[in-house]
Amino acid sequence: MGKCLVVGIVLLLLGVPAPAAQTAAPNAAVPVDAIAAIVEALRTHQIVTLTDPHGNVQVQEFLLSLVRDPRFPDAANDIVIETASARYQDAIDRFVRGEDVEPAVLRHAWEDHTVPNSLGAQAEELLRAVRVVNASVAEPRRLRVIAGDPPIDWENVVTPRDHFRWIELRDSHPADLIRRLVLDRGRRALVVYGQGHLQRRQVATNYDMSPWQAQTVVSLLERDHAATVFNIWTLNRTVDLPEKTESWRVPGLVRLRGTTLGAADFALYDRGPGDGSRVGVKAGKLAPIPREEWKVLQMEEQFDGLLYLGPPAAMGTTSVPMTLCRDAEFVERRLDRLTRFGPPIEVQNFRKACGL
Repeated sequence: MGKCLVVGIVLLLLGVPAPAAQTAAPNAAVPVDAIAAIVEALRTHQIVTLTDPHGNVQVQEFLLSLVRDPRFPDAANDIVIETASARYQDAIDRFVRGEDVEPAVLRHAWEDHTVPNSLGAQAEELLRAVRVVNASVAEPRRLRVIAGDPPIDWENVVTPRDHFRWIELRDSHPADLIRRLVLDRGRRALVVYGQGHLQRRQVATNYDMSPWQAQTVVSLLERDHAATVFNIWTLNRTVDLPEKTESWRVPGLVRLRGTTLGAADFALYDRGPGDGSRVGVKAGKLAPIPREEWKVLQMEEQFDGLLYLGPPAAMGTTSVPMTLCRDAEFVERRLDRLTRFGPPIEVQNFRKACGL
Protein backbone atom coordinates (compact mmCIF):
# COMPACT_ATOMS: atom_id res chain seq x y z
CA MET A 1 0.00 0.00 0.00
CA GLY A 2 1.44 3.36 -1.01
CA LYS A 3 2.54 5.85 1.64
CA CYS A 4 0.19 8.59 0.32
CA LEU A 5 -2.78 6.23 0.49
CA VAL A 6 -1.94 5.23 4.11
CA VAL A 7 -1.68 8.88 5.15
CA GLY A 8 -5.01 9.59 3.48
CA ILE A 9 -6.74 6.74 5.36
CA VAL A 10 -5.29 7.89 8.71
CA LEU A 11 -6.46 11.45 8.16
CA LEU A 12 -9.91 10.22 7.20
CA LEU A 13 -10.15 8.10 10.39
CA LEU A 14 -9.08 11.11 12.46
CA GLY A 15 -11.79 13.26 10.86
CA VAL A 16 -9.32 15.56 9.15
CA PRO A 17 -10.76 16.83 5.84
CA ALA A 18 -8.79 16.07 2.71
CA PRO A 19 -7.00 19.02 1.14
CA ALA A 20 -8.96 20.73 -1.64
CA ALA A 21 -8.00 19.75 -5.17
CA GLN A 22 -5.73 22.25 -6.83
CA THR A 23 -7.24 23.94 -9.89
CA ALA A 24 -4.78 24.90 -12.56
CA ALA A 25 -4.63 28.62 -13.22
CA PRO A 26 -5.91 29.56 -16.68
CA ASN A 27 -3.33 30.22 -19.35
CA ALA A 28 -2.89 33.24 -21.55
CA ALA A 29 -4.68 32.94 -24.88
CA VAL A 30 -2.52 32.13 -27.89
CA PRO A 31 -4.00 33.12 -31.27
CA VAL A 32 -3.23 30.97 -34.29
CA ASP A 33 -3.94 31.37 -37.99
CA ALA A 34 -7.74 31.61 -38.14
CA ILE A 35 -8.40 30.02 -41.53
CA ALA A 36 -6.11 27.06 -40.85
CA ALA A 37 -7.74 26.55 -37.43
CA ILE A 38 -11.27 26.62 -38.86
CA VAL A 39 -10.35 24.20 -41.64
CA GLU A 40 -8.91 21.84 -39.04
CA ALA A 41 -12.01 22.21 -36.85
CA LEU A 42 -14.19 21.26 -39.81
CA ARG A 43 -12.23 18.05 -40.18
CA THR A 44 -12.92 17.06 -36.57
CA HIS A 45 -16.44 18.44 -36.06
CA GLN A 46 -19.70 18.11 -37.96
CA ILE A 47 -20.49 21.78 -37.52
CA VAL A 48 -18.33 24.89 -37.18
CA THR A 49 -20.11 28.17 -36.52
CA LEU A 50 -19.20 31.70 -37.50
CA THR A 51 -21.01 34.97 -36.92
CA ASP A 52 -23.07 36.40 -39.75
CA PRO A 53 -21.56 39.73 -40.87
CA HIS A 54 -24.83 41.69 -40.42
CA GLY A 55 -23.13 44.55 -42.25
CA ASN A 56 -19.70 44.21 -40.61
CA VAL A 57 -17.04 44.78 -43.27
CA GLN A 58 -14.21 42.84 -41.60
CA VAL A 59 -16.39 39.81 -40.82
CA GLN A 60 -17.58 39.68 -44.43
CA GLU A 61 -14.03 39.95 -45.76
CA PHE A 62 -12.91 37.11 -43.51
CA LEU A 63 -15.86 34.91 -44.50
CA LEU A 64 -15.09 35.40 -48.19
CA SER A 65 -11.38 34.67 -47.60
CA LEU A 66 -12.29 31.47 -45.79
CA VAL A 67 -14.61 30.25 -48.53
CA ARG A 68 -12.07 31.09 -51.24
CA ASP A 69 -9.23 29.29 -49.47
CA PRO A 70 -8.32 26.17 -51.50
CA ARG A 71 -8.38 24.05 -48.32
CA PHE A 72 -11.99 24.90 -47.51
CA PRO A 73 -13.81 22.67 -50.07
CA ASP A 74 -11.82 19.68 -48.78
CA ALA A 75 -13.07 20.24 -45.24
CA ALA A 76 -16.66 21.49 -45.69
CA ASN A 77 -19.60 20.43 -47.82
CA ASP A 78 -22.20 23.04 -46.94
CA ILE A 79 -22.52 26.65 -45.80
CA VAL A 80 -25.72 27.41 -43.88
CA ILE A 81 -26.55 31.12 -43.85
CA GLU A 82 -29.04 33.13 -41.83
CA THR A 83 -29.71 35.86 -44.37
CA ALA A 84 -31.33 33.89 -47.19
CA SER A 85 -34.87 32.54 -47.41
CA ALA A 86 -35.41 28.79 -47.64
CA ARG A 87 -38.33 29.51 -49.99
CA TYR A 88 -35.75 30.08 -52.73
CA GLN A 89 -33.42 27.15 -52.05
CA ASP A 90 -33.85 25.76 -55.56
CA ALA A 91 -32.75 29.05 -57.14
CA ILE A 92 -29.73 29.18 -54.83
CA ASP A 93 -28.75 25.59 -55.69
CA ARG A 94 -28.95 26.24 -59.40
CA PHE A 95 -27.01 29.50 -59.13
CA VAL A 96 -24.04 28.14 -57.13
CA ARG A 97 -23.88 25.16 -59.51
CA GLY A 98 -23.20 27.67 -62.29
CA GLU A 99 -26.60 27.65 -63.98
CA ASP A 100 -28.28 30.79 -65.30
CA VAL A 101 -30.91 32.06 -62.90
CA GLU A 102 -33.14 35.02 -63.60
CA PRO A 103 -31.82 37.89 -61.41
CA ALA A 104 -35.36 38.98 -60.52
CA VAL A 105 -35.96 35.52 -59.06
CA LEU A 106 -32.60 35.10 -57.37
CA ARG A 107 -32.70 38.42 -55.51
CA HIS A 108 -35.75 37.21 -53.58
CA ALA A 109 -33.46 34.71 -51.82
CA TRP A 110 -31.43 37.42 -50.10
CA GLU A 111 -34.13 40.11 -49.88
CA ASP A 112 -37.22 38.18 -48.74
CA HIS A 113 -35.96 36.85 -45.42
CA THR A 114 -36.94 37.85 -41.88
CA VAL A 115 -33.67 39.46 -40.71
CA PRO A 116 -34.41 43.19 -40.27
CA ASN A 117 -30.80 44.37 -40.09
CA SER A 118 -29.64 42.66 -43.28
CA LEU A 119 -30.27 44.00 -46.77
CA GLY A 120 -28.93 40.89 -48.47
CA ALA A 121 -25.99 42.54 -50.25
CA GLN A 122 -23.45 40.50 -48.29
CA ALA A 123 -25.41 37.27 -48.81
CA GLU A 124 -25.41 37.97 -52.54
CA GLU A 125 -21.65 38.51 -52.44
CA LEU A 126 -21.17 35.18 -50.66
CA LEU A 127 -23.32 33.30 -53.17
CA ARG A 128 -21.33 34.76 -56.04
CA ALA A 129 -18.07 33.77 -54.33
CA VAL A 130 -19.28 30.18 -53.89
CA ARG A 131 -20.33 30.06 -57.54
CA VAL A 132 -16.79 31.02 -58.56
CA VAL A 133 -15.24 28.46 -56.19
CA ASN A 134 -17.51 25.70 -57.51
CA ALA A 135 -16.52 26.50 -61.10
CA SER A 136 -12.90 25.74 -60.19
CA VAL A 137 -13.34 22.39 -58.40
CA ALA A 138 -14.60 18.94 -59.34
CA GLU A 139 -18.14 17.86 -58.47
CA PRO A 140 -17.38 16.07 -55.15
CA ARG A 141 -15.74 19.23 -53.76
CA ARG A 142 -18.46 21.67 -54.79
CA LEU A 143 -20.07 23.62 -51.98
CA ARG A 144 -23.76 23.91 -51.30
CA VAL A 145 -25.26 27.03 -49.70
CA ILE A 146 -28.28 26.24 -47.53
CA ALA A 147 -30.71 29.08 -46.82
CA GLY A 148 -31.45 28.86 -43.11
CA ASP A 149 -34.17 31.47 -42.71
CA PRO A 150 -37.76 30.13 -42.56
CA PRO A 151 -39.57 30.25 -45.94
CA ILE A 152 -41.75 33.21 -45.08
CA ASP A 153 -44.53 33.98 -47.56
CA TRP A 154 -44.56 37.77 -47.48
CA GLU A 155 -47.62 38.02 -49.71
CA ASN A 156 -49.68 36.46 -46.93
CA VAL A 157 -48.11 38.30 -44.00
CA VAL A 158 -50.60 40.95 -42.94
CA THR A 159 -50.82 41.01 -39.15
CA PRO A 160 -48.15 40.88 -36.43
CA ARG A 161 -49.35 37.37 -35.66
CA ASP A 162 -48.76 36.34 -39.29
CA HIS A 163 -45.23 37.64 -38.97
CA PHE A 164 -44.52 36.13 -35.56
CA ARG A 165 -45.41 32.61 -36.66
CA TRP A 166 -42.34 32.77 -38.91
CA ILE A 167 -40.11 34.61 -36.44
CA GLU A 168 -40.60 31.96 -33.77
CA LEU A 169 -39.10 29.40 -36.20
CA ARG A 170 -35.81 31.26 -36.63
CA ASP A 171 -33.85 28.76 -34.49
CA SER A 172 -35.84 25.54 -34.79
CA HIS A 173 -36.15 25.73 -38.58
CA PRO A 174 -32.40 25.99 -39.34
CA ALA A 175 -31.61 23.37 -36.68
CA ASP A 176 -33.99 20.95 -38.43
CA LEU A 177 -32.55 21.83 -41.84
CA ILE A 178 -29.04 21.11 -40.59
CA ARG A 179 -30.17 17.79 -39.17
CA ARG A 180 -31.82 16.67 -42.43
CA LEU A 181 -29.48 18.15 -45.01
CA VAL A 182 -26.13 17.95 -43.21
CA LEU A 183 -26.00 15.56 -40.26
CA ASP A 184 -28.24 12.80 -41.63
CA ARG A 185 -26.23 12.80 -44.85
CA GLY A 186 -22.85 12.59 -43.14
CA ARG A 187 -21.81 16.03 -44.34
CA ARG A 188 -20.02 18.90 -42.60
CA ALA A 189 -21.13 22.51 -42.55
CA LEU A 190 -20.04 26.01 -41.74
CA VAL A 191 -23.05 27.64 -40.06
CA VAL A 192 -23.07 31.44 -40.45
CA TYR A 193 -25.54 33.00 -38.03
CA GLY A 194 -25.86 35.95 -35.68
CA GLN A 195 -24.11 35.25 -32.38
CA GLY A 196 -27.36 35.27 -30.40
CA HIS A 197 -28.36 32.12 -32.29
CA LEU A 198 -25.07 30.43 -31.42
CA GLN A 199 -25.20 30.58 -27.62
CA ARG A 200 -25.25 27.19 -25.98
CA ARG A 201 -27.16 28.69 -23.07
CA GLN A 202 -29.33 31.77 -23.46
CA VAL A 203 -28.11 34.77 -21.47
CA ALA A 204 -31.48 36.51 -21.86
CA THR A 205 -33.16 33.74 -19.81
CA ASN A 206 -30.38 33.67 -17.20
CA TYR A 207 -29.05 30.51 -18.87
CA ASP A 208 -32.27 28.61 -18.14
CA MET A 209 -32.93 26.48 -21.23
CA SER A 210 -36.25 24.98 -20.15
CA PRO A 211 -38.46 27.54 -22.00
CA TRP A 212 -38.77 26.81 -25.71
CA GLN A 213 -38.11 30.50 -26.37
CA ALA A 214 -34.60 30.10 -24.95
CA GLN A 215 -33.48 27.55 -27.55
CA THR A 216 -30.87 28.51 -30.12
CA VAL A 217 -29.63 26.85 -33.29
CA VAL A 218 -26.63 25.42 -31.43
CA SER A 219 -28.52 24.35 -28.30
CA LEU A 220 -31.02 22.43 -30.44
CA LEU A 221 -28.31 20.75 -32.50
CA GLU A 222 -26.42 19.60 -29.42
CA ARG A 223 -29.52 18.66 -27.41
CA ASP A 224 -31.59 16.85 -30.01
CA HIS A 225 -29.06 15.63 -32.52
CA ALA A 226 -25.86 15.17 -30.49
CA ALA A 227 -23.96 17.10 -33.14
CA THR A 228 -20.29 17.85 -32.64
CA VAL A 229 -20.05 21.65 -32.82
CA PHE A 230 -17.03 23.93 -32.74
CA ASN A 231 -18.62 27.21 -31.74
CA ILE A 232 -16.80 30.46 -32.61
CA TRP A 233 -17.40 33.90 -31.12
CA THR A 234 -16.19 36.90 -33.12
CA LEU A 235 -14.84 39.84 -31.14
CA ASN A 236 -16.82 42.55 -32.92
CA ARG A 237 -17.48 44.96 -30.06
CA THR A 238 -15.17 46.71 -27.63
CA VAL A 239 -15.11 44.97 -24.25
CA ASP A 240 -12.77 45.14 -21.26
CA LEU A 241 -11.04 41.77 -21.66
CA PRO A 242 -8.68 40.31 -19.05
CA GLU A 243 -5.97 40.18 -21.75
CA LYS A 244 -4.61 42.71 -24.20
CA THR A 245 -5.25 41.86 -27.85
CA GLU A 246 -3.46 44.66 -29.69
CA SER A 247 -0.46 42.50 -30.57
CA TRP A 248 -2.50 39.54 -31.77
CA ARG A 249 -2.20 38.25 -35.31
CA VAL A 250 -5.02 39.17 -37.70
CA PRO A 251 -7.00 37.13 -38.44
CA GLY A 252 -6.38 35.05 -35.34
CA LEU A 253 -8.31 32.33 -33.58
CA VAL A 254 -7.98 31.39 -29.91
CA ARG A 255 -9.15 28.14 -28.37
CA LEU A 256 -10.86 29.35 -25.22
CA ARG A 257 -10.88 26.38 -22.86
CA GLY A 258 -8.26 26.68 -20.13
CA THR A 259 -7.50 30.34 -20.89
CA THR A 260 -8.17 33.55 -19.00
CA LEU A 261 -10.53 34.59 -21.80
CA GLY A 262 -12.42 31.33 -21.51
CA ALA A 263 -12.71 31.65 -17.72
CA ALA A 264 -14.29 35.11 -17.97
CA ASP A 265 -18.02 35.59 -17.53
CA PHE A 266 -19.87 35.39 -20.84
CA ALA A 267 -21.74 38.58 -19.90
CA LEU A 268 -18.43 40.40 -20.31
CA TYR A 269 -18.65 39.63 -24.03
CA ASP A 270 -22.40 40.01 -24.46
CA ARG A 271 -24.94 41.14 -21.88
CA GLY A 272 -27.86 40.09 -24.09
CA PRO A 273 -30.44 41.93 -26.17
CA GLY A 274 -31.59 45.46 -25.43
CA ASP A 275 -30.50 46.80 -22.07
CA GLY A 276 -29.30 43.38 -20.94
CA SER A 277 -32.29 42.60 -18.72
CA ARG A 278 -32.91 38.91 -18.06
CA VAL A 279 -36.28 37.20 -17.91
CA GLY A 280 -37.73 33.96 -16.61
CA VAL A 281 -41.00 32.16 -17.20
CA LYS A 282 -43.45 32.30 -14.32
CA ALA A 283 -47.03 31.06 -14.64
CA GLY A 284 -46.54 30.85 -18.39
CA LYS A 285 -45.46 34.50 -18.72
CA LEU A 286 -42.10 36.22 -19.04
CA ALA A 287 -41.05 38.03 -15.86
CA PRO A 288 -37.91 40.11 -15.10
CA ILE A 289 -35.18 38.43 -13.05
CA PRO A 290 -33.65 40.67 -10.34
CA ARG A 291 -30.01 41.60 -10.91
CA GLU A 292 -28.89 39.85 -7.72
CA GLU A 293 -30.21 36.55 -9.12
CA TRP A 294 -28.27 36.70 -12.36
CA LYS A 295 -26.10 33.66 -12.90
CA VAL A 296 -22.52 33.57 -14.16
CA LEU A 297 -21.43 31.32 -17.01
CA GLN A 298 -17.85 31.01 -18.20
CA MET A 299 -17.24 31.96 -21.80
CA GLU A 300 -15.64 28.57 -22.52
CA GLU A 301 -18.97 26.88 -21.71
CA GLN A 302 -20.65 28.96 -24.43
CA PHE A 303 -18.03 29.09 -27.17
CA ASP A 304 -14.98 27.05 -28.12
CA GLY A 305 -13.05 29.64 -30.06
CA LEU A 306 -12.68 33.40 -30.31
CA LEU A 307 -12.06 35.01 -33.70
CA TYR A 308 -10.04 38.22 -33.71
CA LEU A 309 -10.18 40.43 -36.81
CA GLY A 310 -8.49 43.48 -35.35
CA PRO A 311 -9.64 46.13 -32.86
CA PRO A 312 -13.45 46.22 -32.84
CA ALA A 313 -13.36 50.03 -32.71
CA ALA A 314 -11.68 50.01 -36.13
CA MET A 315 -14.31 47.81 -37.77
CA GLY A 316 -16.52 49.26 -40.47
CA THR A 317 -20.14 48.81 -41.45
CA THR A 318 -21.53 48.64 -44.96
CA SER A 319 -24.18 51.09 -46.04
CA VAL A 320 -27.15 50.52 -48.31
CA PRO A 321 -25.90 50.27 -51.93
CA MET A 322 -27.07 53.29 -53.92
CA THR A 323 -28.41 50.96 -56.61
CA LEU A 324 -30.94 49.75 -54.05
CA CYS A 325 -31.71 53.27 -52.84
CA ARG A 326 -32.57 54.18 -56.44
CA ASP A 327 -34.80 51.11 -56.80
CA ALA A 328 -38.20 52.60 -55.95
CA GLU A 329 -39.94 49.22 -55.76
CA PHE A 330 -37.32 47.84 -53.38
CA VAL A 331 -37.40 50.94 -51.17
CA GLU A 332 -41.19 50.86 -50.92
CA ARG A 333 -41.21 47.15 -50.07
CA ARG A 334 -38.39 47.47 -47.56
CA LEU A 335 -39.93 50.42 -45.74
CA ASP A 336 -43.32 48.74 -45.63
CA ARG A 337 -41.94 45.60 -43.97
CA LEU A 338 -39.69 47.47 -41.55
CA THR A 339 -42.43 49.89 -40.55
CA ARG A 340 -44.93 47.12 -39.87
CA PHE A 341 -42.69 44.47 -38.32
CA GLY A 342 -39.15 45.74 -37.76
CA PRO A 343 -37.47 47.62 -34.92
CA PRO A 344 -37.90 51.42 -35.29
CA ILE A 345 -34.12 51.87 -35.30
CA GLU A 346 -33.89 49.87 -38.53
CA VAL A 347 -36.47 52.15 -40.17
CA GLN A 348 -34.38 55.16 -39.12
CA ASN A 349 -31.15 53.57 -40.35
CA PHE A 350 -32.61 52.72 -43.75
CA ARG A 351 -34.10 56.17 -44.26
CA LYS A 352 -30.83 57.83 -43.29
CA ALA A 353 -28.72 55.59 -45.55
CA CYS A 354 -30.90 56.34 -48.57
CA GLY A 355 -31.41 60.00 -47.74
CA LEU A 356 -35.16 59.62 -47.34
